[in-house]
Amino acid sequence: MGGYALKVFTGSREMSGAAMVEYFAPLKAWLDEQNKGKPKRW
Repeated sequence: MGGYALKVFTGSREMSGAAMVEYFAPLKAWLDEQNKGKPKRW
């Protein structure tokens, strides 16, 4: 059954994250600016 609902709604069983990347691009740019010069760590 995996992917059935996705196929029904989108016509495909495959999904790309490209739309999410594009949607959140302004936020990422702002965060990158806020974090400039700060150490990168988790």
